[in-house]
Amino acid sequence: MGAMIARSRRDAKATEKPGRGRFRGPQAPGGFGRCNEGGERGVTDDTATQVAAGRSGKPGSVESAEASGNQPGFGTELRARYRYRLYKKLGRGAFGSVFLARCLDRDPRRDDCPPESVALKILGSRRGRATELLKRELSAMLALEHDRIPRVFDWTLEGDTAFVVMEYFPSGSLRDVMPLQGAVEEEAIWRLLADLLQALDVAHRASLLHLDIKPANVLLDGNAGYVLTDFGVSQASRIERGLLPFSVGSRGYQAPEQKEERFDQYDLRTDLWGVGATAWAMATGMNLAERSDLVREDDGNAIYGLPPLSEFRINLSPELEEVIMSLLHLDPGARPGSVAEVLARVQAKSSGAEWAADTFAAAHRGSVSDAEIDEVIETLVDPLLISICRRRGFRGYFVKFEDGEVMCAEGEKSYYALLLLKGTVVVSRNEKELTRISREGSFLGEVATLASMPRTATMEASGAVWACVLNAAELERFLTCNPAMALRVIRYMAHRLSKIPPLDEKRLDDSRSEPTS
Repeated sequence: MGAMIARSRRDAKATEKPGRGRFRGPQAPGGFGRCNEGGERGVTDDTATQVAAGRSGKPGSVESAEASGNQPGFGTELRARYRYRLYKKLGRGAFGSVFLARCLDRDPRRDDCPPESVALKILGSRRGRATELLKRELSAMLALEHDRIPRVFDWTLEGDTAFVVMEYFPSGSLRDVMPLQGAVEEEAIWRLLADLLQALDVAHRASLLHLDIKPANVLLDGNAGYVLTDFGVSQASRIERGLLPFSVGSRGYQAPEQKEERFDQYDLRTDLWGVGATAWAMATGMNLAERSDLVREDDGNAIYGLPPLSEFRINLSPELEEVIMSLLHLDPGARPGSVAEVLARVQAKSSGAEWAADTFAAAHRGSVSDAEIDEVIETLVDPLLISICRRRGFRGYFVKFEDGEVMCAEGEKSYYALLLLKGTVVVSRNEKELTRISREGSFLGEVATLASMPRTATMEASGAVWACVLNAAELERFLTCNPAMALRVIRYMAHRLSKIPPLDEKRLDDSRSEPTS
């Protein structure tokens, strides 16, 4: 068990009262309009289905086909593209079991052939939710290719037994080792954050949310690294009524919006909560599934869903505590707006680069008065844009850039997009001006922001420029809640792409007339 370290007198002074405390975050703006809400209410199973892990459930346990009736068990042979023999049950969940299996057709000369030892996940029932979850997990994992996500080798959804064959990790899961490892080194926590964020970055770029990140779904790769598994409840990045027929997540690791079944608020920041809660549990050695008393409710006074790490680990760096606690804001809008944003801070720490105390949005928002914003809105001519800007809460996104101020620089990581309201923006590449954009309602940097790509151009204010600054999560919500604006963005992107001549890749970079950043 991770040792609980007594709080020092200095750390005991920290408080979470509004306006005080070490981790006070910015108030999140709102005002995007009414999105699809709800979803049918239900419950979720708290028992983890351990996918591809080697030490889940009872170590060494086996199940014979005779003992389980018609259910597959020890010695059972199954066939998809290749043949497999079951050897040991690794874990069991509400909808099926995971076995260690041997590929009987292993051929080392073939690159597409599974290895000898694999993890084989079998459906417990071919009816209802079990089949839906297996299909959802299979679809997600086939769409994602990354070394921080288990590889799928084979599958079948036909016949009496549906199963998926995946990469096997014999070292087990983070949940398995947490009671044994004591207080972990800070370097291991940074590595956990980096690995989980890399896996999520790939998933989010494919418009998939994991929605059940917890130690039981984090596997050890045997080289001090971590792998994110179990995409059985994964969803598209925007959830509409009826797509999610039951609440998801696991006790202790659910984001507040999951626990309260606010389905319309599920987005990439919901997954960031899971990363934060898992890293918090690893750092303290406490499994939150067994310590629900530590999880805080949004009672109007608390800012974070868990106590500050310094109350339990006084020897951890302020930077690590800052990153983890930033993911645990009770208000989703106060969490970072993209995985790439958090990952950049984690990688900066590992490489020794300069530590950014605030995000771009946090540093610029809130610096203009209501009177100035009202004056800008009065100058707008687009009825749709005027209607959006007048919504309650939306003015929190307004930012003013002074003449000559660089709004974003070529080559930098992208965490925010700009909705131009007033003024002219000069776009340049390699210090050469490409174009000037002054059209009211133009989006700038939306492609790079949604795709977590580096900026392909520099944008600079020519005279005073007014814009709304939106991070990736806010941009996604804005476009979802305002379909007319989303259609404009699609048309604008299509227009830009149509102006790129069909040249070879080497000449393409030098011939673009307009940027795609």
